[in-house]
Amino acid sequence: MSTIDGSSSMGLSFPAQTFQKLSPSSYLLRHLQAKEPTRPSARAPEAFRSPTLHTNALSHAHGSAVVRAGDTAVVCGVRGEILSLTLGEGRTRGRIVVERNDRVGTSGEDEEIKTHSLLVPNLELGTGCSRDYHPGPPSDSAQSVAERLRSLLIKTTALIPASTLRIQDSEGETMAYWVLYIDVVCISLDGNIMDMAWASIVAALRSTRLPKAIWDVDKEQVLCDPDQMTYRPLEMRSLAFTASFCVYTYEGEDGEESWILSDPDEFEESVCVEKVLVCIKEGGMIAKIEKSGGLTDVMNMIPTCIQRAKKRYETWEMMLNEW
Repeated sequence: MSTIDGSSSMGLSFPAQTFQKLSPSSYLLRHLQAKEPTRPSARAPEAFRSPTLHTNALSHAHGSAVVRAGDTAVVCGVRGEILSLTLGEGRTRGRIVVERNDRVGTSGEDEEIKTHSLLVPNLELGTGCSRDYHPGPPSDSAQSVAERLRSLLIKTTALIPASTLRIQDSEGETMAYWVLYIDVVCISLDGNIMDMAWASIVAALRSTRLPKAIWDVDKEQVLCDPDQMTYRPLEMRSLAFTASFCVYTYEGEDGEESWILSDPDEFEESVCVEKVLVCIKEGGMIAKIEKSGGLTDVMNMIPTCIQRAKKRYETWEMMLNEW
């Protein structure tokens, strides 16, 4: 272009990827302020990534599932091991008495699971799953997600009742338990690990089949039938799935603007401070709502998140029922 004194100058230009690295917040804002708001991933703000789900992918696990959405992919394997409630052998054995409080719904069963640690979820970030991953001890974020998964599984949804994990003798006395080790491995990470990991856990537990176990009075131990035709599925309470969101807020001359981004990818998670998670149970019931960061008006934001989460639940439920 020409200046007043007749000299010419050229405007500064650079590729979109460079713009994204130099000013990630402005890069996201440019997309959202378009006539039709579109995220850098070409999704609308309310759009989720299309998931894929496969069960029984691991032949040596009692239950397994592979879940993928976009470039986030996780594998979950469930392995059952027996926890005996007796110590020693023969007449000298000690006995641990388990007392259950059956007066308040399922609280007694839930206490059994917590007391004996019958459900043990774990999250591992596989080598090379993300450019920000560094081999070594689990990161703070990985430990935080693992704890949130454990809380969802045991406290919030109480997905697995203790009754399906008991091994009883002929008189109905509990002599041992099945302990389920639930290992989730992230093989590719591009944001929203929470939803993918939780969906893989639900699908893996749904596909789990445990051997028929009986208490042998003479040998005073648990015996399992190796015939796979006798394997039994787990009893599960109502299904539950999560939906995660990020909220991007911009304060301009005309006031504050905000966008709720469903199923955020890694880039959007790094830019947005405000995050929301909604857990929906069967029948559209709200099991849990988490919110962190930001000062957006929750009275306007949360209902939108709940509505989208219910639709996401229907998607997961339909996919799971196909298997």
